[in-house]
Amino acid sequence: MFSRYKLFTGTRHRYLVIFLAIAIILGVVFRFLELDRKVFWHDEVFTNLRTSGYTLSQIYPQFFNNQIIAAPELLKYQTIKPESTFQDTINSLITDDPQHSPLYYLLARGWMSIFGSSVTASRFLPALLSLFSLPLMYALAWELFGSHFTALLATAFLSLSPVEILYAQTARQYSLLTVFILCSSYLLLKSIRSTGWFFWGLYSLACALGFYTHPFFGLTFIAQGAYILLLSSSIQSKKYPPRLLLKFILASAISFILFSPWIYVILSNLQRALNTTSWTKSPMTFLNLSKYWMLSFTSVFIDIDFGFNNPWTYLLRFPFLILILVSLYQVCLKTPPLTRQFILTCIFVPFIILVLPDLLLGGQRSAVTRYLFSCFPGILLAVTYLFATHINSGRFSLVDGVRLWRGMLAVCLTLSLISCSLSAYSKTWWSKSTSYWNPEIASQVNRVNSPYIITDQGEHYINFGETISLSYLLDQDVKFILMSQKPELSVIPKNATLFALRPSTPLLETLAQKGYQLESILEPGGLWKLRR
Repeated sequence: MFSRYKLFTGTRHRYLVIFLAIAIILGVVFRFLELDRKVFWHDEVFTNLRTSGYTLSQIYPQFFNNQIIAAPELLKYQTIKPESTFQDTINSLITDDPQHSPLYYLLARGWMSIFGSSVTASRFLPALLSLFSLPLMYALAWELFGSHFTALLATAFLSLSPVEILYAQTARQYSLLTVFILCSSYLLLKSIRSTGWFFWGLYSLACALGFYTHPFFGLTFIAQGAYILLLSSSIQSKKYPPRLLLKFILASAISFILFSPWIYVILSNLQRALNTTSWTKSPMTFLNLSKYWMLSFTSVFIDIDFGFNNPWTYLLRFPFLILILVSLYQVCLKTPPLTRQFILTCIFVPFIILVLPDLLLGGQRSAVTRYLFSCFPGILLAVTYLFATHINSGRFSLVDGVRLWRGMLAVCLTLSLISCSLSAYSKTWWSKSTSYWNPEIASQVNRVNSPYIITDQGEHYINFGETISLSYLLDQDVKFILMSQKPELSVIPKNATLFALRPSTPLLETLAQKGYQLESILEPGGLWKLRR
């Protein structure tokens, strides 16, 4: 059914194949390098909290309760709750985060029970899971292009992709999501080429596991559905378009039946899920949306960051944006319809689903890099095809020759390597979001002997996760003063060195009324120093 054209690899590619193999090995190494260096950020804190079997309803009433607590004591919520079970992990998700499917959390629970809950142990699991994506990318590229060299090139791009490595080192489910995006895509292509039901059965199982990893797998699933619709109506499929569509519908039905228990959980707790993700509806200007799109899509190849508002950030990435656009043009121009439709639906269907609500209703869904993971394999495949066709062209023109494209490939992978190196040895990175400034906050606080940090739930209720995130970085003698909505300032020790962390407006006003003067120490991080 697919055109099995070959992008030949022979002796002239021997050294290039060795170069690509080295790139793949380096990508594997970077996944496990300096796992504990970066700040254990807000979302990772909640990963361990859910995995450990705690719920906010159990913790919150006693947390911000005008109490003084040593920073290390907060880390007890990052270890398995005594006498809890896997069912407690599921109940935690149902109660507090029903929009998160349970598969990764259950895997993390088993991992935590064996290897503990340290930062390194928590991040080792997603790094390990991310390795499964490499052979799957090879298999997917082989199915599309029928060339071992092209498949190896695609694997090298994925292995050294800065954004893939960044999230492979994050204690969240996104590396596992990538695995099932690639796995389901590969099995879908195999199913289309086969005449039986075996691969369709495996495809159903992969989709169900994808949904159990993250509901955002639905973006990939919808893209695959759009591909099947295009395929069943194309000239190439006139032999049996109804059967192809019917098989996909039946396989999809099996996947939804398998996922139906969690569908019921989501529907039963829909309002809670909507409230938890309501921040994605906050308006964002089209200019900023455009900037985030550029940063997200180019981070597949380069992630050298000079700051969101620094022009150099975008000037350095602009050539990669052009590279992606040229690759898509080449795919549209040169590939068979079946390959072209697969790559284009893989990229644009998920992106359109996210971007249309942002443009029509307002929001920032499409600005969140981790929400765009369904698009990334298609981008990698498109760029891979561009390089493979030119490297295999046999032309030796200075403008469009083999040596030029080999040099460009070396530059691309080198910049990916530089990006990964910069990220690996940094204490924070753009992906750490609300916790970005925590290493600097900890550095400021740890300079003082036995300081106290006053905080409450904050304006946006994020301080619960932020205090625990910060506790990983603070010295043993640092204590938090966790204020309730009715703060009792009498608990504040006299003659102590005091800081305030992201205090709410009512807490700031109460402190001012009691004669405390606030000096901003780190404005972006919300750190203040108190004097009286």
